[in-house]
Amino acid sequence: MTVRILAGGSGTQETDDDFNLVTGLYHFDGSNGAQNNTLLDSSSESHTVTRNADIVQGTFSPFSAEEGKWAAEFPVGEAGNQINPASGLGSADFALGTGAFTIEAWVFVTGDTYPYSRVWQIGPYFSSNNSVGLAVHDTANSNKISFFAYAATGSSRTCISTNATPENEWFHVAVTRDGTGDFRLFVNGNLDSTNTSYRTTDISPLGNPALGIGNGVNRFIEEPFEGYISNFRLVKGTAVYTSSFTVPTEPLTAITNTKLLTCCSNRFRDKSTSAHTTTLTGTPKIKPFSPFAPSQSYSASAKGGSGFFDGTSDCYLTVSDATDFDFGTGDYTLEAWVYPTINVTAIGQFNLPFAIIGGNNYWGWATLGSGYNGLTNHVDTLDNNSGSDSENPDMFSWNHIVYQVTSGTNNWYKNGVQVHSGSAATHADATGFQVGRSPSYNNYYFGGFISDVRVIKGYNAYSNASTLTVPTAPLTAVSYTKLLLNFTNAAAFDQTGKTNSDTLGHAQTTTVGAAKFGTASLYLDGTSDSLKLINVVPIGTSPFTIEFFFRSSITSLDTYYRRMYKMATVTGQSNEWAEICINHSSGSYGSGNNIFVYVPDSNGRIIGTATPFDNNWHHFALTRDSSNNLRMFVDGTQDGSTATNAGNFSQTEHLVGSNDTSGNGDFLGYIDELRLTMKARYTSNFTAPTKEFPNR
Repeated sequence: MTVRILAGGSGTQETDDDFNLVTGLYHFDGSNGAQNNTLLDSSSESHTVTRNADIVQGTFSPFSAEEGKWAAEFPVGEAGNQINPASGLGSADFALGTGAFTIEAWVFVTGDTYPYSRVWQIGPYFSSNNSVGLAVHDTANSNKISFFAYAATGSSRTCISTNATPENEWFHVAVTRDGTGDFRLFVNGNLDSTNTSYRTTDISPLGNPALGIGNGVNRFIEEPFEGYISNFRLVKGTAVYTSSFTVPTEPLTAITNTKLLTCCSNRFRDKSTSAHTTTLTGTPKIKPFSPFAPSQSYSASAKGGSGFFDGTSDCYLTVSDATDFDFGTGDYTLEAWVYPTINVTAIGQFNLPFAIIGGNNYWGWATLGSGYNGLTNHVDTLDNNSGSDSENPDMFSWNHIVYQVTSGTNNWYKNGVQVHSGSAATHADATGFQVGRSPSYNNYYFGGFISDVRVIKGYNAYSNASTLTVPTAPLTAVSYTKLLLNFTNAAAFDQTGKTNSDTLGHAQTTTVGAAKFGTASLYLDGTSDSLKLINVVPIGTSPFTIEFFFRSSITSLDTYYRRMYKMATVTGQSNEWAEICINHSSGSYGSGNNIFVYVPDSNGRIIGTATPFDNNWHHFALTRDSSNNLRMFVDGTQDGSTATNAGNFSQTEHLVGSNDTSGNGDFLGYIDELRLTMKARYTSNFTAPTKEFPNR
């Protein structure tokens, strides 16, 4: 932890040197009796918003992280994922020839399922003379990092790292060629390998090649990368590094000769002046997880929020009003950020997240064919479509979508680029507005996150130029705004902006039972109450720490052992998980009134002896280090033996205070200061925290 002086000498603010590895932080400082299920309209109309089913709001948003502090995730066990700059086609920007170049990125490896995982590759499979690439976990070379340029060295590696590939930590890797033709490989700024034998060799002799990130260009199944890639930059014409250097401490920028800068935004895009169009193979995912900590703490005005719609036909919200959504022939703007998690083809060729109530009018996107492709708007019997599936929002990425009508003309945009302009139809009279599905077509629902839904009637937010400036901050209520859904009214929210959460049952923040720190804590009454976390960064095989403060005096059974925390949301799981349980009496899991950690692998279980259920506040921590040692701590003292566990905890939904969402094994008491970190913060006895955790 570091204490920093705020600008202007106005005070101090504690910061966490490992905050970039924090994947969840909940202070629970909401108002008394508050939950996460009340949605607000932030326009001056202040409409009542009715939630149908569990729309989960929280702080995951297009602004969860600052520009440059995002990454692309390539999940473990998913072959076939790849990012394809220049639409996967050949480009002169990627023909490195005999000249100088630099290709670099930050990398976080989470799996080694495949023997030659490609971080990137230019050209086809490496037996081609146009093949250049970087592999991690090179099994032919002791799992090291290998750079190859086939035209120079054939099947041999051009440069090989000194050490094996780092796992479950961010590291910087760069490959360069200088003006004399020497190749170099750098890992975390250290010059690991130099090759001076091929100074005049053209490494792109067959013409302009394609580039793939996260996989081999034509080896999708055999050699995919597993992990995260951030700040991928290709500079053609300059060797940025020729000797050991201090690794960048801020996001990379498009310096001179940059031909590609990607995997660092809230969406898939190239920030270089080349502005290559990016297409996707499989489902790589944009995540607010990077080597860089935020420069400011969370605030709703700066970072906003979102609502998660689970992709079922009963998950939607409605707003009723007799006139506000009667667009008729007038001007209007409908916009939102969307992060789809369910492919449109999985729900019947249409995805219709926006619609009016009282008429057959909807807005969304389609892949039906016969002209029903891309962004779409249906008005009674008239349809408009942008015309191409490439204009649909990208999966697992934030997309800014605008539907605008000006003087009878449609102008639609995806991420600032106009995708359709044409005559608009007359809209029917409306009695309200619906988000999540169309009331006329209940099976065409939306699955994913939605942020900043804004409806403006009688006015346009944007000019109708071929491009518009994509918002860089949460939307606000401008003149004529009739609806604004920012989804920032959660009482229990994540300071990191990575997860959303749902207060199930009567779970609520409370000031009555006091708090360990701050103004409130999370209260769970032991009867079907829990806090459900979604969009959790998978722990995988990484070191981790789960910690929180708790206060309770109840250890009795509630059908099952009561759970304080579970890396899952149902009783049975098809993959691995761990849970923190309370033992009620003497038996297999201790002498009673103790805590035990249960994992499917019996060798990874821990049975404690401390009995902290005395209605006082206690600190709990569960950690796993890089050697797979699993430890449990109560009030800073290790409780129980050290276990060994190398489990792949891949769950993206966790539960606080229950065994499942059906009301079994419920915790009764208070939880405060919940923090998840992709690092073992404690490996031996320590002094329990004496103040709330830093917010950045």
